[in-house]
Amino acid sequence: MWSPQERSTSTSPCSDGHPSTSRVFVDSLSMADGAPLRIWRGAVLDEWIDYNGHMTEGFYGVVFGMASDEYLIRMGFDEHYRASTGGSFYTVETHIAFIDELAPATPLAVDTTVAGADQKRVHLFHELRGGDDGVLAATQESMMLHVDTRIDRVAPMAEALYAVLQADADAHAGLLPAGTTGRAIRAVGA
Repeated sequence: MWSPQERSTSTSPCSDGHPSTSRVFVDSLSMADGAPLRIWRGAVLDEWIDYNGHMTEGFYGVVFGMASDEYLIRMGFDEHYRASTGGSFYTVETHIAFIDELAPATPLAVDTTVAGADQKRVHLFHELRGGDDGVLAATQESMMLHVDTRIDRVAPMAEALYAVLQADADAHAGLLPAGTTGRAIRAVGA
């Protein structure tokens, strides 16, 4: 059975097949200080540039996906957890707001806030910042469900993992201004 003592605390990147961007990890495994977690850094790769000369929309999603993965892995959702529990997270909904363009080679950082967690769900809010001055380029809200892949059903996560996620959610309570999460696309003509 998985326990928090068995999770990896290495500060080196995982071998996960993601594009070769640099990643920097925090020193602690939880957010006891109550600030958003900066767990992923990289730079805009040339292959992410579209015909308009800036990062194309799909790669914003790639960056946010890498940030979600890194957050969960650092909190204990690692290869050992997946193998020993059959548990995995499936993203069921995201909402990206594009705020600023990102040019080739622009340094990137993602700040992650845990907007909420329960036994079966984790709700993340990411802020993608670009350049040396950290200008807000995009945000993503993401809802993920914990699934037991052995039965292909939503199922409670291991208590130890839930405790870490809930501690971060508690530490982040009140960080996001009202109306930041839960937004929908406004219909044309509305």
